[in-house]
Amino acid sequence: MMDEEQDRISNLSDDVLAHILSFLELRDAFKTMILSKRWEKVWTLTHSINLNNKSCVRRFDQRLSLDKEIRRRTTFINFINGVLFGDNMIFPVKAFTLSYYFGYADFIRHRHSPYLIKWVDAVSTNDLEKFDFSISIDCTFPVLNMPPTLFQCQNLVTLSLESINRVLICFDVLETACLLSLKYLRLVKVRFEEENTLKNLLSGCPVLEELYMEPGDTGFKSIPHFYFISPSLKILRWKREEGFRGYFVVKAPKLEHLHFVEHSMLGFSMSVSPSLVSVVMDIGSSFGHHGHISVKKLFQGISNAQKLEWSTHHTFMAKVELDNLPEFCNLTHLKIGSCQDLYFVSSIIQHSPHLKHLIFDKDHFISGPMTWSPPVPVPPCLISHLETVEIIAPEGQTSYEIELILYLLQKGKVLKKMIVTPFSCMDLRRKLWESPKAGGCKIVFSDFPAGGTSR
Repeated sequence: MMDEEQDRISNLSDDVLAHILSFLELRDAFKTMILSKRWEKVWTLTHSINLNNKSCVRRFDQRLSLDKEIRRRTTFINFINGVLFGDNMIFPVKAFTLSYYFGYADFIRHRHSPYLIKWVDAVSTNDLEKFDFSISIDCTFPVLNMPPTLFQCQNLVTLSLESINRVLICFDVLETACLLSLKYLRLVKVRFEEENTLKNLLSGCPVLEELYMEPGDTGFKSIPHFYFISPSLKILRWKREEGFRGYFVVKAPKLEHLHFVEHSMLGFSMSVSPSLVSVVMDIGSSFGHHGHISVKKLFQGISNAQKLEWSTHHTFMAKVELDNLPEFCNLTHLKIGSCQDLYFVSSIIQHSPHLKHLIFDKDHFISGPMTWSPPVPVPPCLISHLETVEIIAPEGQTSYEIELILYLLQKGKVLKKMIVTPFSCMDLRRKLWESPKAGGCKIVFSDFPAGGTSR
């Protein structure tokens, strides 16, 4: 009687117990079947498969024979086959999470990994709501082609495909996908050869809200244009620091946040999004095209952002184009990182009448033959809106950088605070102390951003 009173958890309903077990990795949930007869089938009611072979199948251990290593991995594969196709199968599967390490022993025993595709195909039904697939590898491996059934799951809400170490996940959506409930899509080191694949994929996601893409080294070499077309997309993140050369087109009227890192692009254009809040642009252009990017197409779509972080690498923007920048009427926060031309700084400040906070990050200027000419007339934001300026700079500033900083201090009529990091910029400290100020600005020196001693 004491045992029955203490075992209160076994008296919970199957639904509650299955919900609890769904937070465990499947192999741990499976072990609960030995607790009592009451628990024998509870783990099969979770409708969730969460597996990670890295915790039970370690990287190739030199102390083990290859045969033993193969047997360990084969045991894991057989366990999943039993869950998906055996007498104790979990059905329907609503959530499938697999983090799989494909080692040398896998390569010897299962060179073409048909079991991985078989598992994906088995769970790709209209009951599936979450699919998170991550695979890492440290040996030669053929491309892993995702089955087309995965892109027809009408109740799928979250889809994540990730390859670690090498590009090996591949898919082609030759016809429109049917992911009617998909809201979050994450593709890391995923390869597809056809230009229409992404377009077909997004056109089949009518309620998609967030897209994250981080292509691999050889992911899209043959694709000249990348189209991000979605009537529902709110967050777009793209990260690629080298290797891809192409044009990017963004048409997302509900876009709120854009985070775009691309150092080898040929061009970028974006349609206006009235709800745009924040934009991070860290871009560079192709050396083969003389590093020139159309300013009009680049800024037209992001001109109504409230916050902008901007960095450019090896990118030339013609002065005549910078003179005709669109007005950034909603911009209140501007952060400038690497920048090829001081004239760009003058232009964007001139065209941001309501700017309140300005940050120059470390390495904010690339060394080169640049000169500083004060903008004429004085930018409206310096007269009525700019309140804080923060300079996160390396040890030595060039003369034109110091001229720019002093200009902001002297012309900022409502400037309240200027923060300079690091504290040891002695030459800049001296010139700031000696410089006249338009208003009652407090100068703060610090070894850390947004804090320190003040004058």
